[in-house]
Amino acid sequence: MRWLLIALIALVSLRCAHAPEAPPVAPTAPTPVAAAPEWPEPQPPQLRLPDSVRPVRYALDLTLLPAEPTYSGTVTVDLDVREPVRQVWLHAQDLQVTQARVLTNGRTLEAKTVTATEGRLGVLLPETLGTGQAQLLLSFTGRADRERSQGIYAVEEGGEPYLYTFFEPIDARRAFPCFDEPGFKVPWRLRFTVKQEHVALANHAIVSEEPLPGGLKRVTFAESRPMPSYLVAFVVGPFDLVDAGSVGRALAPLRFIVPRGRGPETAYAASVTPRIITLLEDFFDQTYPYEKLDVAVVPHFWGTMEHSGIVALGQPLTLIRPGEETPQRRKSYVNIAIHELAHYWFGNVVTCRWWDDTWLNESLTTWLDHKITGQFDPAWQYTLESQANSSTFALETDSLVTSPAVRKPITTNDDIIGAFDNGTTYAKGAALLSMLEGWLGEERLRDALRTHVRKHAWRVTNSDGFLATLDESLGADAARVFRGYVDQPGVPRVSASLQCKPGSAPRLTLSQDRFLPAGSTGTTGQTWDIPVCVRAGKGKDATRACTLLSSSTGELELPFQGCPSWLLLNAGGTGYYRVSYSREQLAQLLSAAPGTLSTSERLALLTDVKAAVDRGDVPLGEAMKLVPATAADPHRLILQRGMQLLSDIKLDRLPEADRPLYRAWLRDLYAPRARALGWTPKPGEGDEVKQLRSALLGVAAVGGQDPALIQEGSRLARAFLADRKAVHPEVAWTAVRVAARSGDRALFDTLLAQARTAKDRNERVRLLSTLGAFRDPALVKEALALVAGDEFDVRETTSILYQAFFSAESREQAWDFYRQNFDALSSRMRSDELNGLIGMVGDLCDEQRRAEAEAFLRSRVEKIEGGPRSLARSLESIQLCMESERRNQPGVREFLRTRGKGVNTATQR
Repeated sequence: MRWLLIALIALVSLRCAHAPEAPPVAPTAPTPVAAAPEWPEPQPPQLRLPDSVRPVRYALDLTLLPAEPTYSGTVTVDLDVREPVRQVWLHAQDLQVTQARVLTNGRTLEAKTVTATEGRLGVLLPETLGTGQAQLLLSFTGRADRERSQGIYAVEEGGEPYLYTFFEPIDARRAFPCFDEPGFKVPWRLRFTVKQEHVALANHAIVSEEPLPGGLKRVTFAESRPMPSYLVAFVVGPFDLVDAGSVGRALAPLRFIVPRGRGPETAYAASVTPRIITLLEDFFDQTYPYEKLDVAVVPHFWGTMEHSGIVALGQPLTLIRPGEETPQRRKSYVNIAIHELAHYWFGNVVTCRWWDDTWLNESLTTWLDHKITGQFDPAWQYTLESQANSSTFALETDSLVTSPAVRKPITTNDDIIGAFDNGTTYAKGAALLSMLEGWLGEERLRDALRTHVRKHAWRVTNSDGFLATLDESLGADAARVFRGYVDQPGVPRVSASLQCKPGSAPRLTLSQDRFLPAGSTGTTGQTWDIPVCVRAGKGKDATRACTLLSSSTGELELPFQGCPSWLLLNAGGTGYYRVSYSREQLAQLLSAAPGTLSTSERLALLTDVKAAVDRGDVPLGEAMKLVPATAADPHRLILQRGMQLLSDIKLDRLPEADRPLYRAWLRDLYAPRARALGWTPKPGEGDEVKQLRSALLGVAAVGGQDPALIQEGSRLARAFLADRKAVHPEVAWTAVRVAARSGDRALFDTLLAQARTAKDRNERVRLLSTLGAFRDPALVKEALALVAGDEFDVRETTSILYQAFFSAESREQAWDFYRQNFDALSSRMRSDELNGLIGMVGDLCDEQRRAEAEAFLRSRVEKIEGGPRSLARSLESIQLCMESERRNQPGVREFLRTRGKGVNTATQR
């Protein structure tokens, strides 16, 4: 060491120069100064973390005081070092890391941290870390979010702050340093320091609580089953706990975690959740996978999340006052609870390895929530309705060339956000499973999904793993069909010609290409492996046959004697393809005897009629002739599907002279049935009648502006606002919305005053939303000002903007407001919420507005995760709407003036 050599030389020189003197006192050796470490040059990964260092286990220790702006914590990560490294990369965003150390082979290495964009955290080491086991220790501080509700977020209720968490997909890094990718699925042990009087709960059970000085306590939780960072969850605050018994085969305790004083409003949820778990256990033939089930009732609807052992369900879903258990509120809670709890198997027990397979979590769960909700209460007809509506939504979304495939490549954080695409990731994937089920059978598909869960339990998998299970369980054809649909975007279009020769079985010549609406810039040259199932017959005597159409053309022999008089090219209505019927084929189906087609087949047929309008094969004015028969149909779903044929008619795009004609037509179609049912539910009415009433009142009173219905609705609205018990909850808020459409200053002021004093967030949101329904421009201006202001949470007021934007009378005002305030709103909203605002502009329908939207949003969306794709889809929607209007408006106007006189409007029942 150089410092010792210098000291010895100095000492010898001194003694030689002064030899006669007494020996001096030996000098104190200087404190050694370690050489400054040479830190490696940071080399952040592009997106995915390297596999050279993997977490094995976490110990997370946080001090969480809801009233404080910041919190502090430490995280200890057991590491598996697979190759020698000088730097370790993980994630931390908007956190202050105050210390970093690595323990290896009994030594402690002081490390240096660096940050890179998009929440990447580098831990630089003073020397090479060898392969084997090590520990990473990080101390840090963070801030609870109080505006966007992401990461650890704080919300005040009744003057008390509460802490919640929401991490999916990539916000765990905002709460604590971690390897924030789904493939890193490991056990976690959590420990929190909180106020003595606060409730602190997390994914797994509490194993100890110990008092600390200063009115605090330390709460330690059991080590978790393996889970990725996005599933870590906890709540802290002055909550009430509602004991709701137990769930499942193992009798796991069930509790609801609610803000102080809200416990009684969980009565309905508490009564039905045990049955939900039983239905899920029966489907998977497995015991509920955790030792407890806590339901954290979080402030907002969107906050629902499948956190292991502590599912988050929003207050608008879960908190239902006794006596207000309307069919819609009951169905909403049951369905969303089923969805989130089904994720315990599709997502938690089995997790996607990377975000490109997000669809494995969401498609499978969406399909299952349709099925289990239908089993929960068959009278709701939920499986039929949700599968039909979800499939229609998927087909419409997938018809856009800007829509991605189900399995999406992920190269940026922007792509991760975009992976949660409702139309493709959720709805299309679910529709594909319904197609497999209709083709191969219910039990075979169920057994394949059970095998998938058992095969990959508590591990991660990907598309290849799932498709391998389909291959083993259902055969190579099923796996090939599914892969073709998952990996390429778009919707197939199937058509057929029928040949009947004496002495031979009827034969179909099938063809396929890509379905594209008129005006699309896409190309039709795509093929799929399509399981095409058809039904053909004479009268009610019918036969069914299926084939796998794997090229642009194919043939199918029908096991039928003679030549059928009708041909249905989507038997059961579950095929994921559009059908292009010839005019003769369509006429034969529409005139078939009642009962020939099932309800699901009739819904699919009407969807294909709508697709023919979109493609330009059938003029909208001609399709409108089918609507009167659907309006008189006894089945609510057929009535509602008939209404969807009118979705391309935009009132603000019709000439002023034709708007009263359109409203009058709607009144004639729907008001008589609405008036017959009346506003007030009758004793003993079933849920189906109540839902029919809601549908009819909406279209007759709002769309048709029926004077009698408006007058009675307005009377009920004012009675309800004066006394919440004066009007049946089934119709109360519909009446308020109807009243607002023609409301005056006094009604506006009443709604706003009640919103300002409402303690219940659900009621406040409903009151505020209704302010967007007024049509007086001065009142619309005042309502929109609430969106831009800070008096209310922006998540509670955004619905005002949506209401005003989608109303023909206030759209222009709302569009001006949108452009004036978008930047300010952007600073207060999460990227998923902003993508909703971007998607809103897709409802515009003229060249000027399209140019305005593109010019205004083009540069702004680049700063919003998922924004570019949302804008591209909106601009395409505007373009297609313009083409539809150009093509169809003359026929619509002619129909309204003649009301389709002399035309047979009967449809098959």
